[in-house]
Amino acid sequence: MEKTQTISSIDGFKTQISCLKPKTPRKIFTSYKPILFLFDFGTLLSSFILTVILSKPYLSEHDFSDLTVIFLTLAAIFMSHFQEFDLYSYNANYIWAKHFKNIKKALFWCLGCLSVAVLLLIWADIYFVRFIIPSAVVILSFLLLLKKSDNTKLKNAAFTLSISFMSIGALAIISKEGPLILKSHISFIPIFFAIFSGLAVIGRYFVVSVIFNGWMRKIFRWAIVIIGSNEEAKFVADFIIRNNAPYYVKGVINPHGNSRLDSVVPKNCMGDINQLPDIAAITEIDDIVITEENIEKDILLNVLDYCIKQRLNVWFSPKVLPILDLKLNTRDFGGLPMIRLCTQRNSEMFNKVKHGLDALISLPLLILMLPVYFITAIAIKLNSEGPVFFNPYMIGRHAKIFQMYKFRTMFSDSDNKIHEDYVTKLIRGEIGQKGIDGQKLKITNDPRITSVGRILREFSLDELPQLINVVKGEMSLVGPRPCTTYEFKNYKEWHKKRVSVRPGITGVWQVTGRSEVAFEDMILLDLFYIYNRSILLDLHILYETVFAVLNKKGAY
Repeated sequence: MEKTQTISSIDGFKTQISCLKPKTPRKIFTSYKPILFLFDFGTLLSSFILTVILSKPYLSEHDFSDLTVIFLTLAAIFMSHFQEFDLYSYNANYIWAKHFKNIKKALFWCLGCLSVAVLLLIWADIYFVRFIIPSAVVILSFLLLLKKSDNTKLKNAAFTLSISFMSIGALAIISKEGPLILKSHISFIPIFFAIFSGLAVIGRYFVVSVIFNGWMRKIFRWAIVIIGSNEEAKFVADFIIRNNAPYYVKGVINPHGNSRLDSVVPKNCMGDINQLPDIAAITEIDDIVITEENIEKDILLNVLDYCIKQRLNVWFSPKVLPILDLKLNTRDFGGLPMIRLCTQRNSEMFNKVKHGLDALISLPLLILMLPVYFITAIAIKLNSEGPVFFNPYMIGRHAKIFQMYKFRTMFSDSDNKIHEDYVTKLIRGEIGQKGIDGQKLKITNDPRITSVGRILREFSLDELPQLINVVKGEMSLVGPRPCTTYEFKNYKEWHKKRVSVRPGITGVWQVTGRSEVAFEDMILLDLFYIYNRSILLDLHILYETVFAVLNKKGAY
């Protein structure tokens, strides 16, 4: 009887979601970043004008025509570093000590960026045509290696060097004199840097600490609701209150009753989790924080679907979804490390742009890879009898069946029963975290695989024909990996959420673990992607995929 009530409440929750209209977010929050962006741009412009006034006796009429190009270059350098160091983040700015520390870091690396550019300009030979290609290859390879480091300073150095080279490249394109335009105004740079540094520190203190977090604090606070009744919920509420964080806890939703939360300032229980749509209809909510570790996955996904429809962000305590905390970087929630889902990336426009970029990248790549296809086809034919391609039927977007292209890596008379039985046990939880008898969560030493097939799998070359599926619109470059029809039959209801988007050649699971990640953890990683997908995230995953393939991570 209890189980029937639970299912009924979940269905009721889904019905309420389908009837809701998207909630319009408060404009003040959507304008927070643009306000800071415009303020910094204004500070840069003011600093530049002051620098020009101070340098006017030393400038000719010809110099003034170059100043616009120099200003835009300097503005791009400084604002990109401010973005990199979270100086446009609502969560990171309310404590002045932390804010000031980030400003100092950004200015330090900006100075490094300008110094590198100046040094390269002094060594003008680097711009001779014969040095451009080899130097670009060496530098880009070095930067890629630096970005893979776990050392924060190395990552910052890689970012700064990238911006420096991009700035020089931009000058070469938009200016007649090329990068040498900066060399002729080297004395201009330290004066501008000193003026902007002073104005930026004073101005940001006034705008963020005095205006935003002082005079207009009530306007710039986010209203949140905590789902949970445990110690973690109490800790989050206490942290917000004691640290004067830019949030206001409206109340709690208790999955286990109607008891209030005994935090520093006690918070009333607003109802149970199935009443969330009703609570949100009469209460102004900006974010939801989930600290309840024992929340059922199907209810959790209903909450996330609701939040997407209502354009709300959801924050998780790392304890709720430990696999995400382990495999992905956490975000800053007012000083607390948390995992964020639901960033409103589910629009039809995004899907069209993503599909367009997929076609734009995969079609030329497909043509370029034709020689590789030809050599691989010959190797497969010489190694064993049978067709070159293996075309299984897979589950695509919205559970639509399509035929996927792969290079054949097994003997043509191989029985698929081994894989079917293994996957069925894996989905049902009959295979533990480390597989059967401590093995990986993927079949190893499979006797069905040919010698050439083993090499293809080792470097993921067997997946290359899936570019054809991408061009046809059946797959994407990035997304959850497609599942077989027999896998899909064994899915729980919440597992099926991963087929709500087009499957991908690579995804979060591939770059964070592959065979080292348990099945349900793999589903959670896919869901993280679905609820947070963006063009930048796709590019990051494609970048990480290169290293996952070269390291042969989880390939069997």
